[in-house]
Amino acid sequence: MGAVLLSAVLLSACLLAASGSATAAESADLSRINRQIPALVQDGETKKAERLAKRYVAETAKIYGEKSAEYATALTWLGWVYRKDQRYDAATPLLAKALAIRQRRLGPDHALVATSLYNLAGLYEDQGRDAKAAKLIARAEAIKTKLAGVGDLETVPRRIVELSRAGKEDAALQLGHRYLTLAKERYGADQPRLVSALIELAFLYESAGRIDEAEALLKQALAIEEKTYGTESLEAAEGLDRLARLYQSQGREKDAEPLLKRVLAIRKAQLERGDELVIETLYALAGLYEAQGLQQNAEDLYAEAAALQKDQPRMRAAFRAEQPSYAVVKAYYATDRKNTGADDPAEIYGGDRGPLVFGEVEVSIPRDHRMGEVETPSIWRLEWCNDPERFVVLLDVDETGKQRFFDAVAKRVESAPGKSAFIFVHGYNVAFVDAARRTAQMAYDLGFAGAPVFYSWPSQARYAAYKVDETNAEWSRHDFQNFLRDFAARSKAEHIYLIAHSMGTRVLTGALKELFLEEPQLRDRFDEIILAAPDIDADTFRRDIAPKILAGKRRATLYASSGDYALMASKSFAGYRRAGDTAGGITIVPGIDTIDASTTSTDFVGHSYYADSESVLGDLRDLILQGKRAESRTRLEPVVTDTGRYWTFDGEDDAPTP
Repeated sequence: MGAVLLSAVLLSACLLAASGSATAAESADLSRINRQIPALVQDGETKKAERLAKRYVAETAKIYGEKSAEYATALTWLGWVYRKDQRYDAATPLLAKALAIRQRRLGPDHALVATSLYNLAGLYEDQGRDAKAAKLIARAEAIKTKLAGVGDLETVPRRIVELSRAGKEDAALQLGHRYLTLAKERYGADQPRLVSALIELAFLYESAGRIDEAEALLKQALAIEEKTYGTESLEAAEGLDRLARLYQSQGREKDAEPLLKRVLAIRKAQLERGDELVIETLYALAGLYEAQGLQQNAEDLYAEAAALQKDQPRMRAAFRAEQPSYAVVKAYYATDRKNTGADDPAEIYGGDRGPLVFGEVEVSIPRDHRMGEVETPSIWRLEWCNDPERFVVLLDVDETGKQRFFDAVAKRVESAPGKSAFIFVHGYNVAFVDAARRTAQMAYDLGFAGAPVFYSWPSQARYAAYKVDETNAEWSRHDFQNFLRDFAARSKAEHIYLIAHSMGTRVLTGALKELFLEEPQLRDRFDEIILAAPDIDADTFRRDIAPKILAGKRRATLYASSGDYALMASKSFAGYRRAGDTAGGITIVPGIDTIDASTTSTDFVGHSYYADSESVLGDLRDLILQGKRAESRTRLEPVVTDTGRYWTFDGEDDAPTP
C-alpha cells in the first residue's frame, strides 16, 4: 500500500504543477520539492523531508488556496512523511482532510478520491485497524470499477452509437453525459480533447429533438477548436460544418449559409484544389442554395464541383508524386483466427478459431503522426473513411502461407542492422486490424529496422467478452508455442524480442513454460521477454511462471502501473491483484526489471501505456535497440524496498495530459 501512496502522490504532484494559476517559477519550485521529499525519506532524512513537506503545504496554500485539490496533494505529501516516520496520529488528520477536499472539489467518483481512500486505508492497515481499512478499500475499488466501466474514452462513442441503434436512447444519453463529465475531469473544460465528447452528446441531443442543447454544445466545441487551432484552420472548418448541418436539418438555411461559405473559403485555402472536402462543401452549399430557390447560384457550384471531380485523379496523382504524405510499414503475422473471406482487410479475420496461418500486412503511418498515437477516424468529426494520409490504416493483408512467410521474414532480418525481430502478442478486446495497426505504430515509433511480427489470437474485440477471450487465450497457447519454435529455427534472426500485453502475456508465458520444458536449449534463443500490463495473478506469476521462463543470467522486463483501471477491473473479476497492477503492491521478482509506469501520461484507462507513452516507448527503444538494462537507462530511477528493487520514470519526459 505504501508504493501505491507514493506513486499516486507523484502523479498528483505532476498534475498540480501543470494546473492552476502558479507562475512558471512557482511550478518549477513545487516540482523540485515533490522530487526531493521521497529521496530524503529514502535516505533516512525524515526531519528534512518534514520541513520540506511543510513548506510545500504552505506554498501551495498561498498559491492555490486551502480548498484546492492542489492543497490536498500537498497535505498528502506531509501525511506520507509522517506515516513513513510512524507518526500515525499526525498523519491521519492530514490524509483525512486531503480526502475531504478532493471529494468536495472533484466529486465523489474521481480517480484521485479513490487514491486518497487507498492512502488512508494504508495508514489504518499500518496500525492494525484492518476493518476500517477494508471499508475504505471497498469504496476505492467501487470508484475504480465505476470508472473502468466507462472504458477507454476513445471507444465510448462507438458504444453510444450501438446503444442508440438498439433503440436505447436513454441509456445512450446517460453514457453520453458520463462521457462528457469524465472527459472534462480528464482533459479540462476547454481542451481540444474534450471536443469529441461535446460532439457526441450534441448528436444525441439532436436525435432526441433537443436542438437548443445540441446547438449549444456544438458552439462550445467550435469555440475550443478556433481557440486551439485558429479561426482559419481545418479544425475550425469542421466545427463550422457541423453547426451548419444542424441548422440545415432544421430548415435554418439563412443561418447555415454564412457558415458554409466560411467552410468553403477555409478548405479552398488549406487544401489542394480537388480535395474531396472541397468538393463535398461545394455540393453542400449548392444544395442549400437550391433549397432557398437560388437556382443559378446552385448550378454554378454544382458545375464547379463536377469539374473538380472530373479532374481529380490527375491532380491527386501530381500532388502525391510531388509530396508523399504517408509512410507504409510492412509487418508479418501469424494467427489462429478464422479467415472470414471478406474483401475488406480490416474484416478478413474475425473472432472465431481457425487453423494457424501466416502472412504480411501493410499499414499506413501519416507523415504528421504523433508518437504513441494510432490515429483513427472519428464519426463525430465527420471523418467517414480511412484516409492513409491522416490515419493509421490497415491497407493490405496477404495470407502467404508458411514457407513464403519465413522466407520474407528471413530476408527482412538479414537486410537489417543487428539482424533482429520482435514478436508482439496483443491483449484482451483487440481485433486483428487493431493488432496490425498497433504493431506498425510500435515499429515506426521505435525506429525498428528488423522484422516486426505480431501473433493474433482470436480475441472477440468486445468489452463484454472477457471470459471468452480468457478461454481463447488459453486455447491459443499450443499454436503460439509451435510458432515460437518455428520462428527460432527459421527466421534467421540473431536477436528476438518477445513483447506481450495484458491477456496476451498469458499466451506468451504459457507457451514459453512448455517450450522451455520440452526444449531447454531454446531458453537462450530469445533476447528479451517484455511483459506490459500483464493480466496474470500476481502470486501465480511470482511462484509458478517467472521461475519457469527465466534461466541463468537471462532477465525480463515487466511494465506495471497503479493507474491501470482495466487491470483493476480484472482484479474485481478474479479477486486477486494482477502482476501489472501496482495498486496494492509492486510485483518484484529476481531476474525481472519491474518498471512502475504510474507517472507516465497515457490513455484514460491507463492500459496501453506501453505503446501510448513517449517515456515508455523511449525506454523500450533503449532496451531493444541499445540493449541497455534498467540501471543504464536514463529515464529510470531506482526505488529500493524491503522486498527488492524496482524502477520508476523520473517524471520529466512525459508532461501530464491536459
